Amino acid sequence: MGYWKYYISSILVDRNVHDVAIMGVSDNKCMWAAKPGGLLAAILPQDVALITGQDRKTFLLTGIPVAGKKCSVIHDNLLNDEDNVMDVRSKGSNSRSICIGKTPKALIFLMGKKGVHGGALNQKVHDMIVGMKA
Repeated sequence: MGYWKYYISSILVDRNVHDVAIMGVSDNKCMWAAKPGGLLAAILPQDVALITGQDRKTFLLTGIPVAGKKCSVIHDNLLNDEDNVMDVRSKGSNSRSICIGKTPKALIFLMGKKGVHGGALNQKVHDMIVGMKA
């Protein structure tokens, strides 16, 4: 458990990252680690099932929930083995970029600080995916 606490803390040092969560996607769709008290700590197994499901067209039109917040899908390559990333943006007056990365066993959620472009988060998630596959 100490490893995850250290890992989350090291991610939050990045000046672009506001919140982080890592959720299992295989047999056990549960929260592995998250920023204590962060919004992303409220991600539900149903969110993971929808995000990783095969029906991509519906949520491209209607959006997806992430931790109870409605989000618009900006870019979806989550199920593409060459990329494994989805970029979304929360809706509302306090909207933020969120990047979701997929490894064989987990989804990585990074929420940017206010005004941070999704591209900065996207690169960070790609680096995390590579690190978690190693």
